[in-house]
Amino acid sequence: MLNKKFLKNTVAVGGLTFLSRISGLIRDLFVAKYLGAGKLSDCFLVAFRIPNLFRSIFAEGAFNSAFIPIFSGILYTDGKEKAKNFCQSIFALLFYILLIFTLICEIFMPQVVQIFAPGFSQNLDKFELAVTLSRITFPFLFFIALTSFFGSILNTLGNFKPYASTPIILNLCIVFSLLLFAKFFPNPAYAVSWGVFASGIIQLWWLFWIAKNYGFGIISFRANMTPSVIQFFKKIMPGIMGAGIYHLNIMIGSIFATPTNGAVSWIYYADRLNQLPLGVIGIAIATVLLPSLSKEIKNNRLNKSQLLFNNSMKMASILVIPCAVGMMAVSYPIIQIFFERGLFKASDTYATAQILQILCVGLPALVYTKLYSNVFYARKDTKTPMIIAGVSLLFNLFLTIILTKTFSYMGVVLAITVANWINFLMLYYISYVKNFMYMYKSILKDIVKTLILSIVMGVIVYFGSIGIMADIAVYGLILRILMLILLIVFGMGFYFISLFVFNVIDFQMIKRYIKKS
Repeated sequence: MLNKKFLKNTVAVGGLTFLSRISGLIRDLFVAKYLGAGKLSDCFLVAFRIPNLFRSIFAEGAFNSAFIPIFSGILYTDGKEKAKNFCQSIFALLFYILLIFTLICEIFMPQVVQIFAPGFSQNLDKFELAVTLSRITFPFLFFIALTSFFGSILNTLGNFKPYASTPIILNLCIVFSLLLFAKFFPNPAYAVSWGVFASGIIQLWWLFWIAKNYGFGIISFRANMTPSVIQFFKKIMPGIMGAGIYHLNIMIGSIFATPTNGAVSWIYYADRLNQLPLGVIGIAIATVLLPSLSKEIKNNRLNKSQLLFNNSMKMASILVIPCAVGMMAVSYPIIQIFFERGLFKASDTYATAQILQILCVGLPALVYTKLYSNVFYARKDTKTPMIIAGVSLLFNLFLTIILTKTFSYMGVVLAITVANWINFLMLYYISYVKNFMYMYKSILKDIVKTLILSIVMGVIVYFGSIGIMADIAVYGLILRILMLILLIVFGMGFYFISLFVFNVIDFQMIKRYIKKS
């Protein structure tokens, strides 16, 4: 059983991530309503995805994986002052690197858009709009990367909540920009792009203010290239590739999908729903796991690190596998209820639902990859996940080129799903061979039971959705939502009761844990 503090932190991060994902779905509901799934939507989503790609591969994963083990080591070994000196140098270097990179991309934005959306060049108006919107949104990267710096400090100090809550700010800014300011611009895409820009400033201020209360309100423009700083940059460069592989795969898919009008939007909306359990389960557990695992390995408590990791895998499996199967079963009604209104048509719902079903097949692999990457990051090994990510990226590119010839944009999604599993399986194999981490047989048996029970639950929910949603078009929105919620609650109830019946979850162990708490 996981310790009380680990579980509380995971629940806290998971809860806030869940709120951020729900607010993200509400955000996407407004974006779909105002922008639809055509020219405006495609242009904004490319403009939004370009800085977000760099944020995902750098700010979210790579920075944490390189920064937290080094920072925690200095903090707990050498004290707070030396840790602050390390942070000051990192901040200064990040500031200059991000500023130069942002300016270069702003100047050469037409070339950047050409790389990420080559299909737009066939339509000059669409290409020019994408360039303009991208110039508005790109500074978001500068602000959010510095936000990640303060978030990593707070995570190391054990305060996971502020950083986990920052996406809510982004989502609120986008919604309010559409509701309050869309009428002042040539089209709603401009308003939502400025909403992204403003959210970056607000998120940075929020994390800086909280870090300042901990004595780490770092603003420095002088960098000292100490051994720790050099080590950080050596670790972060390979970490960029390893941490952001999924987002790179999605971006590659979007590039190949740009010739099909609306395909970029369909992939985006399906990915947004796929990201909900990934964030709530995978990122939440991985966020709390990395500092804990780093601490256990640093203190040479390898048995505890094994137990911690295996219990994390079990908890992740119990949650993510039924989520993946369940979303596959009700993909069509979920997308119809959330997005089918305004400019988002029934044909868009059908295409997005198909994409979501395929992405869900690779969802468990994404969560497992997050956890297994931490096994290497906790040992300050960012190179191995980078090499593995590079191999899976090449597989994705190869499969995309082949499959898109036959399946068009659906081939893109098939390639992404296969690449996700390749990435995880290689991490698993190398971790086992190097004796870094191995799965207990009891945990593997529980994961197999979880898969079987999830499939049974998924079949029940699927046929239930056919019966209940057969005449969904004649029902009002509220009634449709209630029917879908009841169906999902029934499926969850069946699944969790089955976990107790087949001894995947030990009721007595939970009872003892509650008494200890």
